[in-house]
This record gives sequence, C-alpha cells and structure tokens, in this order.
Amino acid sequence: MSSCTLATAVVGSQVKVLHALAKNGDVTSPQRGKDDDVFTSCGMCVNKCGVIARVRNGVIEKLDPNPNFIKSRSMLCARGNAGVGVVYDPDRLKYPLIRTGKRGEGKFRRASWEEALDLVAKKMNEVAEKYTRAGVMFASTEGTYQDHFFMQLAECFGSPNNVRHPTLCLSSNIQGFMATFGTNPTPDVLNADYIIMSGANRSEALITPDSIDMLKGDGGRRKLIYLDPRFTRTAAKADQWYPIKAGTDLAFVLAMINVIINEGLYNRSFVRENCVGFDKLVPHVCNYTPEWAERECEIPAADIRRIAREFALAAPRAIYYHGRRSSFMANDTQLRRGIAILNAIIGNWDVKGGMVPNSRIKIGRHDYLAPWYDDVPDRLDAGSVAYLSENDGAWVPFRDRVLAGKPYPVKGMMVYKQNMLASVPDRARSLKMMDQMDFICTIDITMSDTAWYSDVVLPEATYLERQDPLESIGGILPVVVWRQPCIKAMFESKPNIWIMKEIAKRLGSDVAEQFQFTIEEVIQTQVKGQPQILKALQTRGVYYEKTDPTYGRTLGKRLRTKSGKVEIYSEKYAKKGLDPLPVYEAPKTTPAGKYRLLVGRHAFFTHGTTSNNPYLNAIMPENTLWLNTEEARRRGLRNGMRVTVRSEVGAQTLKLEVTDKIRPDCVYMAHGFGVLSKGLRTVYGKGGCDAALIGSSYDKISGNAALHETFVQIERA
Repeated sequence: MSSCTLATAVVGSQVKVLHALAKNGDVTSPQRGKDDDVFTSCGMCVNKCGVIARVRNGVIEKLDPNPNFIKSRSMLCARGNAGVGVVYDPDRLKYPLIRTGKRGEGKFRRASWEEALDLVAKKMNEVAEKYTRAGVMFASTEGTYQDHFFMQLAECFGSPNNVRHPTLCLSSNIQGFMATFGTNPTPDVLNADYIIMSGANRSEALITPDSIDMLKGDGGRRKLIYLDPRFTRTAAKADQWYPIKAGTDLAFVLAMINVIINEGLYNRSFVRENCVGFDKLVPHVCNYTPEWAERECEIPAADIRRIAREFALAAPRAIYYHGRRSSFMANDTQLRRGIAILNAIIGNWDVKGGMVPNSRIKIGRHDYLAPWYDDVPDRLDAGSVAYLSENDGAWVPFRDRVLAGKPYPVKGMMVYKQNMLASVPDRARSLKMMDQMDFICTIDITMSDTAWYSDVVLPEATYLERQDPLESIGGILPVVVWRQPCIKAMFESKPNIWIMKEIAKRLGSDVAEQFQFTIEEVIQTQVKGQPQILKALQTRGVYYEKTDPTYGRTLGKRLRTKSGKVEIYSEKYAKKGLDPLPVYEAPKTTPAGKYRLLVGRHAFFTHGTTSNNPYLNAIMPENTLWLNTEEARRRGLRNGMRVTVRSEVGAQTLKLEVTDKIRPDCVYMAHGFGVLSKGLRTVYGKGGCDAALIGSSYDKISGNAALHETFVQIERA
C-alpha cells in the first residue's frame, strides 16, 4: 500500500503553512534541501515496519513500504502512510513551553531551551532534596527506540519509580506464558492450519506480521475460529464467529482441555517428555465439561466439543492465539495460563504452524554505571502484585499509592510520550494524582492531555527527523532496524537523547558523567564486530540473517523454567498462594439497566496518539457508542442520537451507533477520543474518552489493568 493522492495534496497544503512560518524565523533547523529516498522505520505504532521516505526538495512527500522488510511483508498500513502528517501537523509542538496559568487552563508561554531545561533540573533536585530521589516518578512508553535514554536518566537520577505501558496492554499475557514456557512465544500464523482467537482483533489491532499472515495462510486447509462479544473485522474474516459472553473465555479453554484429555487427543509423547504437572491437570478439568461451559460462555456444548476435536486433530499446526486483548478481566493471567496449557498438550511447541520461541539477533549494548544512592527506598508499588516487573511497574496500584502518599510521597513527574490521561483507567483519579504533584514535565511531539496538564512541555523531534539507535526485534524471523533523519528537525524540536543529555548536565556531575556519549557512538557500540549490520541498514534499511524460520531449536533442551520443562502445574504459583492451575472465575453479573463496557483498538489509530492526525481523523473523525439493535429499540434510542454514558467513575457524551454487531449486554467505544487538550484542534470536542469511564480494577498476579470490568448506563444527552 502506498500514500494516496489525497494525502499528498493535504501534505502540500500543510507544507506551505510551515514554510511560511519558516520564513518568519520559526524554523531554526534547515531541511536537507535535496531529493532523496531515505530508509527508516515507522514510528506510528510499536511494529516499527520498514519505510522509505520520499524526500523531494527538502520535503517528505510520501512514505512507501520498504520491500526488503520481511517483518511487515513489504506493506504499510493506513497509520504508516499517515506518518507524513505527524511532521507537517500545525498542532505539533514547536518550542519549549512553560505553564503560566492553572493546570488545565492551557496557558503557556514560549521559553528558550536553556530556561526550560534549567527549570526542569531545578524542580527535580528540589523534589529529591525534600522527598528523596524516589519522589520523582518517570512514565514512558516503548514506542520509540529513545525510551532507553529516558530510562537511563531515571536510573542515574536515582529514582526506582519508572512506570511504563505493559500493565495497560500485555503484561498478563507475558506473565501467563512465561510461567508456563519460560518465554513468550510467537504464534506461527502463516503456517498454522487451525487458529482460534479470543478477541485478538488482528484485522484492526494490527501486529506485523500476524495481521498479514492471518489472511495469507495455507490455502483451503486454514480454519479460523473467532470468539468476541463484538462482530469485528476479524470476525468477518473468520470461518466461524461466536459472540462469547464477556469474561468467560477461560471457561471455553478449560472445556476444550477437558475434551482433549478425556478423548485421548493430546500429544502423549510431548506431554510425557516435555511437561510437568499433567497428572494434576487431569482431575483439575474433570468438572469443566462443554455442558458446563455452555452455561457460562453461551457457546453450544456440541460446538465446543467439535472445535476441541478439530483443534487437536490439526495439531501440531494448530494454535490458540494468545493475542493482547480478549476480555481483559481481573483474572486475565490465569486465562493466558489456560491458553498456554491448551497449546502445550497438543504438542505445538516449537514446530511449524505452532507456538515458536522467539530468536533475536545479538547487537552490542550501550551501557552505563548509574550512581549509587543510599537513601533511596524501594519502588512505590513494590509488593502490590504477585509478579511486578521492575522495568515497567503496575500503573493502577502505583497511582493508588501516589494518591495515598504511602509508603512515601511522590511529588514530581517526568513523562516521555506516555499520555496517561488517555490510557490509564479512571481519568479523574489520574487528574487528582497530577494535581498533587509539585512539578510535571512532559516530552512529546503534540500537546497531549498529559502535556496540557504539565508545567513544562518539551518538543521532541518526530521519528522522521531524528537518528535513533539500532533495535533488535525478536520473532520467528528476527531483524535489526533503525531510524535515521529524513529531514532536519523542524522548529526547535530536539531528539530525546539530546534532551536527556542536557537535563543530566544540569542535575550534577554524577548524573552528567553517564551521558558523555553521542548517538553515533551508541550505534558504533551496537555494531562493534558486526560491520555488515550497519552496511545492510544503510543499503537496504533492515538487517536479517535468514528468510526462513528455524523450528525445533528448543526441543529436547532445557526451557527457562525452574523444572526446565513446560510447567502445566506451577509450583512457583503454589508457593505464592496462587492457583497453580487456572481456576475459572465467573464474571460479575451485569446489573439491571446497565451494560458491560468493552474497549478496543482500531486500524486507523494507535491508542490515543493518532486521533489528531489530519489524514486519519478524516477517515474516522469521532468514536461512537455501539449498542445492540434490539436494546436500542427496547429503550427507544435511535442511531446517531447523542447519549451520555455513565459509570461509577465518570460520564462521557457521544453519538450512538445502533448495530447488530454486539451482544445485547455490552456496549463498545473506540479508544482515542474525548480529549481534554485544546492543543489537539483536529480531535478536540469529538467523541468520548473510555479512560474517563473505566474503573480501577486490575489483575493481582501481573498488575494488568482490567479494562472490561466496568458497567455503564446510557441516557439521552
């Protein structure tokens, strides 16, 4: 796919606006001023697909897919095509800003980099002196290769309190599979003959190469079973769609295991040689029959039994795709454990068309030696969940402890490209947390809601304007990628590495000493002894060592679990007082007059970061609230009317979309709308914000936010 004529026309109009600003002295960095085709990688989501920027006369006219990039199968999605709009968006941050009014008023003044950076360092040190260095929290997202330098600043400054995106996304997934296999494998979607997906909406929540391979599988042998309370675009591509009752996916999985064991359809040799705990699984699932599951998930027992048989008979080229999103309830880690165990007993581990452990190309590491501080306490959220990632934290319990001021106060906030007001459940509590901060600094490319409520806002150069370090992306076919500047950074925007170095310089010699490097030196360290990597990146935009997968590397070898085998029964869970085998917990009953709120991603938008993009917003200008046709008729509600959606934590108003594509007991709204920031002029005032409605429930094993535990009521606006 390539950029369309309409997109090019819009770019042209915006470029004229920005060129006019440049003539008035607002652009300080000159552009390349020549024609060029530049290899880089996309920054519109976490996939990092290969891109060729077509630069003409110093302007990026369009973005094309890199035909050498095997991970994205030489394709580029709508979001990737719209990346030009990030650079030439009139709403992009152009220079440092310092707040002059109350938080949320939107009153800022332009500042020099020196003044803004001096203020940031001064405030960080003031908070550290008053509350210890743990009093400053660092929040970031992994969507950019430069996140590493932000995390380095946190560690060198001495704060243990970094909070990243995984507990708003896939931490329960990782925990469930790590506890079973010792790693989080990749489903070999391209070569699987039978795929079951629970809410992993890969036709819209795009993950490369899975979204592409899902439609490219092996001819007539491919069968796709899709479970979701909504009829999504993935459901439209499936052989069979079941509108499962939200929160009951584990019942379906356990019933499948029951059938496969009782009918002797499991892989006896694989289980005997590679698994531990199967003997405990057999009695555990004896009561989880298809008839029992039918009452829970509302899928006919005969269909559950048939699917289980088909799944086992298609093994080992059969996968129950664990995805990133299903019902995302408070027991989500146990659902992922159940899915991992189901995959294991049919013997689909490390085989073609099965669950394949990731491989990775080794590159050099940029290291540093963080100063040691004796007076810094443990993480604020330590002990809040059973398995807390030190690199990521757990967002919901972390925020709860900030609000409580226990076990100690956190009064400073450094934010790098994470928009917590749009992504963390219960926006009102997030606003309350920000309100009690002494200081907030946000680094971003647009005036996000979080930036709107900050004290200092620093403009980062976009992914098409900066040199990033190399990144080794693991998978069935691993690659090494990078980003290089396609044009010079516009206005006064700077790459994050420059910003971190300048802040470090002002924090004191102990911190500054660890930032005495350039991006070029970082890259040279990464490719030391491997000059072929850099050569491939310069000539093809990507480096890889093979184009065909390698299967069976781990078969017969010790896995990264305590037993060295697939752990069906988890001794480590048992020792922590957790269920060592997945135990089903029925979801809460929907109260009369209310609906379970479902959320999800869209092919046009990456979380909340792209809804203000003019090209993508033109395709989908606002979100709507899906309501089942019969429910709308019963309630006297009409398609297109404005309704107020109310939960225990907030209310939002948006248009109603009456549809047959959702269960009567659920409603759905797309993510990324209902923004607070008037600096996002394209999307401001459009749609509703799901984070303003979702409650603060979370998985106690992984810390993952439970995004589908909230009930709402609807009324005419």
